[in-house]
Amino acid sequence: MTLIALRQIKIFILFIAQITVLAICPTIIFQCGCLTSILKNGSLTARCSDISGLFFECLAGLQVETLDLSGVGLEEIPNALNLTALKDLMHLDLSNNKISHLNSFNFRTMPRLQSVDLSHNDLTDLPGDPCRIPFIDVSHNKLTDMHSLVVLFRTNANIKGNPILCACSSPIVKRFYSMASLSKLESIDCVLHESDHPKPLSTQCHKEVDKDQTPSSVFWLLILLIFPSLCLFGIGIVWLWKKMQ
Repeated sequence: MTLIALRQIKIFILFIAQITVLAICPTIIFQCGCLTSILKNGSLTARCSDISGLFFECLAGLQVETLDLSGVGLEEIPNALNLTALKDLMHLDLSNNKISHLNSFNFRTMPRLQSVDLSHNDLTDLPGDPCRIPFIDVSHNKLTDMHSLVVLFRTNANIKGNPILCACSSPIVKRFYSMASLSKLESIDCVLHESDHPKPLSTQCHKEVDKDQTPSSVFWLLILLIFPSLCLFGIGIVWLWKKMQ
């Protein structure tokens, strides 16, 4: 059976499914290559099933607030997403694809964008520019370098399920460890070796980081104790000197 015949069968089955769904749920309509539906809150969502049949300009005209492109075999984020004014889009789902890299976090034509789901892809690194999306899900990818997480430090981000390597003695690990309360990142799970089972950073590195920080803490404690004594000693010397004169 040729690929053309298989594609025709797929389109026919999809058409039958859409007719059936439309008969049961009249609020669901096939538009712009996607199944669009109106939710209870009045927002419009689009579930796209065939990437080759998508019309992003058409979707922009529908004022879509939720766009679901999950599981459609994407290997990269389509340029058409930024070339089309999806100005009403708030939630973008790109999960369960094969996306291995991002050029940037800049979805410049989507001023209302609140969340992007990139979970269950093949990301090995993140862009160098800080992420300004309120929430991003990059869980269950292939991120290994903790340096790549710096761009997510001020973002609500789900990073679980990545084999991130914990080099406990490195400055970046100590930074994340000591500033955990300031970060919006969910708990960082990492491994000491590639064959390890991921554990929270606070568990993996607490012994080494605390050990490295102890001398510094003792030093400052000694300074705080000695400095007032030295000041009092100096004041006493000056007072005695004046008395002797």
